[in-house]
Amino acid sequence: MKKFLLSLLVGVIIGEIICYVFMDYETSNYVIQDFNGQEEKEIKEWDFMYITQAGFIILTITLLFYFSWGVMEKRMDKDRKM
Repeated sequence: MKKFLLSLLVGVIIGEIICYVFMDYETSNYVIQDFNGQEEKEIKEWDFMYITQAGFIILTITLLFYFSWGVMEKRMDKDRKM
């Protein structure tokens, strides 16, 4: 359980850094002018493409860290037996 939670934490931290640095986020909000007698109305929407891509990056980093940790544990156990 410790390995999974630590892998998830590392995946989220590194994934967020990668998303912030390399993915250009553009807001999906837009403004409608002269809407029902109002001067302006700002429509705010969720950017599902950005959220999905960021989620895949975080999941990939998490799985990569988890499996590489498992490989390192096996190699260390193999070296200790010799």
